[in-house]
Amino acid sequence: MEEQLLMQEEQKDESVFLCNAKKNAMFFNVETMRLTNPKDFKKCFQAGKRTKNKVFSLYYIENGGLPGRLGVNVAKSKINKAVDRNKIKRVAREIFRKGGFDGLDIVLLLKNEKNYDETECFMLVHDVFSNIIKK
Repeated sequence: MEEQLLMQEEQKDESVFLCNAKKNAMFFNVETMRLTNPKDFKKCFQAGKRTKNKVFSLYYIENGGLPGRLGVNVAKSKINKAVDRNKIKRVAREIFRKGGFDGLDIVLLLKNEKNYDETECFMLVHDVFSNIIKK
């Protein structure tokens, strides 16, 4: 009798686990979409292709069919306010997520902070990402 109760509890736990796994599979996994290793950044800079606009440079390289990954580098010395740096990162991640850049490692760099205008942030980032789609 006790064995049956234990088995029923284990089955309930397993079914809850499977249900949660299915729910999580539907959502976008943030951790797998980020470039975190400095070696990956270096590989993008050295062997990758580059596209740029008046504010941003974007380096990209194929990653062998893996899901796309994004790295964003906005220096504190160029944009002083954390709010503005984080806005650039949020916009870049959103465009990357919606753009479907599977199979690419992408690094976005802020190069010319003098031409950066926070009201045009979305358009500037979207413009540099659209250059990849054209190529």
